[in-house]
Amino acid sequence: MTQETLFLKNTETFAESLARCGVKYHFAYPITPATDVMKRMAVILPQYGGQMMQMESELAVSSALAGAACTGKLAATSSSGPGLTLMHEAIGFMCAAELPCIVFDSMRVGPGDGDILGAQSDYYVVTRGGGHGDYHTIVLAPSSGQEIADIMPHGVRLAYKYRAPVLFVLDGVSAQTTESTTLPAYNDYSAEFDTSEWAFTGTKDHAKRALITGSYTHQDGYEMNEMLRAKYEVIRNNEQMWEQEQVEDAELVVAAFGIHGRMCRDMVAKMRAEGRKVGFIRPITLWPFPDNAFEALPESVKNILVVEMNHGQMVDDVRLAVNGRVPVHFMGKTGGDQPMHTLAEMITEANRILGE
Repeated sequence: MTQETLFLKNTETFAESLARCGVKYHFAYPITPATDVMKRMAVILPQYGGQMMQMESELAVSSALAGAACTGKLAATSSSGPGLTLMHEAIGFMCAAELPCIVFDSMRVGPGDGDILGAQSDYYVVTRGGGHGDYHTIVLAPSSGQEIADIMPHGVRLAYKYRAPVLFVLDGVSAQTTESTTLPAYNDYSAEFDTSEWAFTGTKDHAKRALITGSYTHQDGYEMNEMLRAKYEVIRNNEQMWEQEQVEDAELVVAAFGIHGRMCRDMVAKMRAEGRKVGFIRPITLWPFPDNAFEALPESVKNILVVEMNHGQMVDDVRLAVNGRVPVHFMGKTGGDQPMHTLAEMITEANRILGE
């Protein structure tokens, strides 16, 4: 299939982008506001020689992801907060076993079942592993349909390169936004990676392999965790991604991801037109968090404003990154008839901080 521009919900754009990057297997269980992904996959995957399978539960979904990965195949799923919570036992297993997959999380209000409105309430759970033990998943946070399409090949490559789950997270507002996106031509990126050294495909051409995520001795468990520690350090050093504008002479930097990160461009343009020295940093990788962006802030920056659709989660990583060098302010909101801050509210808060 050739490159084309379509007018789609961003959930549907995610499905199209996955299929065009050679991901042929999608396991899912319906949940608002992510169900559009599996519905789209059910229609388009057969065109690429693939299949969408609706499972009986999120537990079954995550087990299927692990099973497919064991054979060297990259599979995907789509869910939202309550469903993702149920998947974390298997996701932790996949991290320990070094098995790749792609997960889409359309974030909604929590905790528990919460509300179906868009939110950014899953930041902690996706960036802190989500299960027990010391592990991480790579987390990508595109802010538009076009960025989903543009970043998908990179996400697939990250999953194969590091043999790890890769999570795409969008707040429910961004996920349900409909916009034009230019989608890539079909390319099976799995062909770039040789899985023969680790995939479980029978013993005809290789010796017997064992999949062990626990340990028969204390030393085995220690060595597994040290191996993971070293891998995560490589990811931290090499895979940080962010967008920034007009930070070089800024007095105030606004940090946000998702829909608020997208709004920052307009916010900065409006405030710069009024003579206010404001810039923004939009993390694209939530893990590894783009510490480098905040460590390199110029001396002109006197304050940072973090805007989120939660009660304060990414703000912790910003504070860790700046390490007390700059005051960090927080502006957050969750749920209600208006679940996100307006551009006017963000500007008002920025002007208040600048006034201080």
